[in-house]
Amino acid sequence: MLRKTFETEIQQVKDDVLVLGSMVEQAILGSVEALKKRDIKAAEKLFENDKEINAKRFEIENKLMILIATQQPMAHDLRLLASCMEIISELERMGDYAKGGRGWLVI
Repeated sequence: MLRKTFETEIQQVKDDVLVLGSMVEQAILGSVEALKKRDIKAAEKLFENDKEINAKRFEIENKLMILIATQQPMAHDLRLLASCMEIISELERMGDYAKGGRGWLVI
């Protein structure tokens, strides 16, 4: 893979991380609204959205592993890719927190 292609792949990973962040943001906002309105249907939708968040996380993780394995990035790029790996893991966890448990609606 040419260096230009590698840089394009890195930019795609960055874009995917932003998309994942946006998905998590929407999940958190949806969670707050569902809680405020005590909306069970909206809360159930959060469980479906969490599956999409998890899938996106694993898609990005797979891309990262392939890039690391095939490109053997040097210091700066490797740190960037490792940071992305950590960020997507934390974003996915935030999505899990947004989903919460079904029990909060019965209060």
